[in-house]
Amino acid sequence: MEWHQLENFIAVAKYKHFTRAAQHQLISQPALSRSIIKLEQELGVPLFFRDGKSVALTRYGEIFLKKAQQAKASIEEGMEEIQEKISVDTGEISVAFLHTLGPHQIPNLIASYKKLYPNISFQLYQGANDYILGQVEKGIADMCLSVPPTKNDRIQSTILRTETLYVVVPKEHRLAGDTSVSFSSLKDEEFICFKKGFGLRYIFDEMCSSLHVNPLITFEGEEAATVAGFVMKGMGIAILPKISDIMFDNLCFLEINDYPCQRRIALSTLSDIMLSPVAKRFKSFVIENFPTE
Repeated sequence: MEWHQLENFIAVAKYKHFTRAAQHQLISQPALSRSIIKLEQELGVPLFFRDGKSVALTRYGEIFLKKAQQAKASIEEGMEEIQEKISVDTGEISVAFLHTLGPHQIPNLIASYKKLYPNISFQLYQGANDYILGQVEKGIADMCLSVPPTKNDRIQSTILRTETLYVVVPKEHRLAGDTSVSFSSLKDEEFICFKKGFGLRYIFDEMCSSLHVNPLITFEGEEAATVAGFVMKGMGIAILPKISDIMFDNLCFLEINDYPCQRRIALSTLSDIMLSPVAKRFKSFVIENFPTE
């Protein structure tokens, strides 16, 4: 059963005349008749009494007309709702983003965008790197601000910013007076890390593997401020970027001199799914306005 068959059926029921219904549907009368006959064959019952030029619904036609009209109304309502969602002036944009972007970058971007387009609404998802990429892969989020790389070939990413990552130690630590450190020399240190699935954990694991360091991990967190808080209390050291919500006075940030330890922030979307006009415009806005420092 195809959608045009339902529309043709509703038109015949309305005009009670095949020729006038065909004119309304902008098709030939024979084509309309064939459409109705095919529909009746698929349903296994006659939908109309045909007496010369006179057409009337059978009792099966009466039943089916109610459902067809309900289906048509639901489809039209769905189309209107979708158009509202994707309208460049009143639509909705769904964005997933990293925890570390929550305190400043994402609120600033959305607030700036809402000043330009006040009637746009946002659906937001915050979480670990694997989670937010999953939201895009499932079609739940239009885009995400994540840490590449990803193993999914469907994901395409635009790099927004590259951040240097540092060894972070408390001021009482033996290395606190240094400006840089060899990561491979820290193999006997206790580490505070992010849980598996977070972008910073992926980078940490890659560095440990490359430098043959088997780290002693004492705690796995989900928030940069929590990880930094444990470091501040002398529970271990960590690998973190310099971001405002963890720049505590009693923490020291040491450059890593034996590994290019960086985090890239990327805007990621599905390569095989077309973005709605409203999402496409916001994507361009983010690329143009994401802070580079």
